[in-house]
Amino acid sequence: MFKKLLPSLILIGSTITSYAQSTLTAANFNPQIGDAFAIVNCDTAGVTPGGSGPGQNWDFTTALVTTSLDTGNAVPCLSTPHCAMFPGTTLAVKSPQSDLIQYIKADSSRLSQVGYYQAADTNLVLSTDPMDEIRYPFTYLDSFTDSYSGTLTFSLATANEIGSVHVICDAYGTLHLPGGVTFTNALRVNSTQVFTDSTDLFGTPTIDTFNINTYTWYVANYHSALLTISYVTQVGAASSSYKLVSYAPYQVQAAGVPLVNGSTSSLTVYPNPVQDELNIDYDGKNNKNVRITLMDVLGRQVAVIADGQINQHLTYNTAGLAKGVYVLHLQSGDESITRKIEVE
Repeated sequence: MFKKLLPSLILIGSTITSYAQSTLTAANFNPQIGDAFAIVNCDTAGVTPGGSGPGQNWDFTTALVTTSLDTGNAVPCLSTPHCAMFPGTTLAVKSPQSDLIQYIKADSSRLSQVGYYQAADTNLVLSTDPMDEIRYPFTYLDSFTDSYSGTLTFSLATANEIGSVHVICDAYGTLHLPGGVTFTNALRVNSTQVFTDSTDLFGTPTIDTFNINTYTWYVANYHSALLTISYVTQVGAASSSYKLVSYAPYQVQAAGVPLVNGSTSSLTVYPNPVQDELNIDYDGKNNKNVRITLMDVLGRQVAVIADGQINQHLTYNTAGLAKGVYVLHLQSGDESITRKIEVE
């Protein structure tokens, strides 16, 4: 039986000063409804977690090669159709590109995974005994071990899952990501997870064991895991070994407030999400030149939609764009407006 790896959570970064490691607390780390991040999935070849200890310099500027883009959106549990399956959940993280919904419990003492739902035959429920990701307060060299259990549904089988995870903050330093993005005083958290899935397949008892070793980086006031590297090994009825790498270089939205500077009423874009044609209405009263550009999640310019005097209504054909999240930026005089655009 194949087990789907429970994805990393979208998290709140810790409060950090320039001269000290951060300490993760519920106040500065727990996810907030309304957070949204672009997630970049990467080729795993040649990507290693680097060294541990204080004062590290992790340089991933050339090692991370994009394979696909995704988005994680933190929403109220009750806004999802399967919230009742995951009692105790305080919020959910939706991935529109993959239909995956992660369920999270965040309180004053810990942050825990309650499970995930992707389909009726692809879900994991840990509601009676969730898996702790962080226990507060948490800083460099802090560690804990947690046991968890639940029910996994995959394809035609339902399995009992029992496991444990050991979590330690094993390093801090400076993290370099593609596009010239650098984060100082980043914490690296290493989790070692071991669990078994046991089921009865057509009268035959089956037990699969999984070992997952994950390295995750966090930084102050950035509401996502900056970078995640996971090594997965499966033994038992089926055996496999693979690696997963992803990073979140761009915050699309924070606590329900879109990334907007300047006026919020003079620019309207629709439909959003868009499939073929994006409508742009701009009520610019300053009669100045307008420059409208479209960028991908890595900050690379994809298109110049307008540059000069424009009419109040524009259309832009998005049919040639890859599915995913983009950022539309309008600049006119001292007015600067940014909008998240999702292309389906």
